[in-house]
Amino acid sequence: MKHLFQHFFYTFFVRPWLRFIIGVRFENIEAFQKADQFIAVANHNSHFDTVSIMAALPNHKRAKTRAVAAADYFGKSNFTGLLMSLFFNSILIKRKREQGEVSAIDILDEHLKKGDSLILFPEGSRGRPGVISDFKKGIAILLQRNPNIPFIPVYLDGFGRVLPKDSFLILPLVCKVRFGNPAIAQRHDTDALLEEVKEAIFSLKNEDERDRNHF
Repeated sequence: MKHLFQHFFYTFFVRPWLRFIIGVRFENIEAFQKADQFIAVANHNSHFDTVSIMAALPNHKRAKTRAVAAADYFGKSNFTGLLMSLFFNSILIKRKREQGEVSAIDILDEHLKKGDSLILFPEGSRGRPGVISDFKKGIAILLQRNPNIPFIPVYLDGFGRVLPKDSFLILPLVCKVRFGNPAIAQRHDTDALLEEVKEAIFSLKNEDERDRNHF
């Protein structure tokens, strides 16, 4: 029932709203048809980032795709946790682990082992528009543990202006969600693998393309 709700919600409300009201342009959404399971990795400036990636997914892939989010922000109440599960199949992760608790990496790895796909933002949290934060090593470790699962790089352009961090005002502006093709990680060292993922994301930005993350 939940996945049927998501199908109608994203198909008949979110996608048209993003495209015709906000001004979102999706490019190469066919990438998701090329992998049965994947880890989508993207730069992160806005709450619209997750919504836009989920909206681009084929309906049959969305049912098994989970967005990774911070429990201390999105799980403050049972209600917000319920909404995150309903709309994003979310996995809420504690940013500060208490002694004896299962690590975030182990939790995400278990979901991958069960056949789920993930949406991850290696920067960890939203930054200022156009500013790239250091990538956390979690994505590299997950790819090392699951060498047969491809990652799909996603470049998000302009969302930091549409709904910046700490803002509640939505500005309809042209922005892009550009997907790369699924790729099996080629490097094995953690730092090198992390750089490979970062390069894959930002290689999707054309050299002569205006950066819409800046006003």
